[in-house]
Formats: sequence, C-alpha cells, structure tokens
Amino acid sequence: MKNINLKNIAISSLIALSTCFAAIGSANAAPQPDTHHLTQKQKNTIEAKQKAKHNAELKAKQQAALKAKQKAAQQKAALKAKQKAQHGSKTKYKDSKVEQNRKNS
Repeated sequence: MKNINLKNIAISSLIALSTCFAAIGSANAAPQPDTHHLTQKQKNTIEAKQKAKHNAELKAKQQAALKAKQKAAQQKAALKAKQKAQHGSKTKYKDSKVEQNRKNS
C-alpha cells in the first residue's frame, strides 16, 4: 500500500513539474505580434520599416567591401612603388660600378 502511494506521489510530482516547465517556457518565448487585425496602413508602415532596415544593412556591407578593396589597392600600389624603388637603386648601384670599372681600366 505504501509503495502504491509513493508511486502516485512521484507520478503526480513529475506531472506538476513538467507543467511548470511548460508554463515557464511559454512565458519566456518571444511575443508574436498579432498582424491579422492590423489595417493596411499599419502593414505598409511595418513593411517599409523592414525594407529600410534591410537596405541600410546592404548599403553598409557594400561600403565595407568597397573600403576593403580600396585599402587592398593602396597596399598593392605601395608595395609596387617600394619594389620599383628597390629595383631602381640596384640598377644605379650597378651602373656606378660599371662606370668606376671603366674609369679604372
């Protein structure tokens, strides 16, 4: 008899606990706006806001990509100029050695 009562208590406790968690879960869920009863003007306003937000995000991404391309182009140009300067100094050094050899000969 005691064993049956303990089982009943355990089962009812589990049911109560699961019911409590279900209530807490639904209370913490994000609220779902009721769009069924909105007027067309309200729906248009919501849609316009969402579209403006989307366009702003796209524009920001495009600007970031453009800045990255410009920065890469600047770095490439700087590297090319540096290489050209190094190459130019080597040829000048070689030319001066050739001239010195001519004078010494």
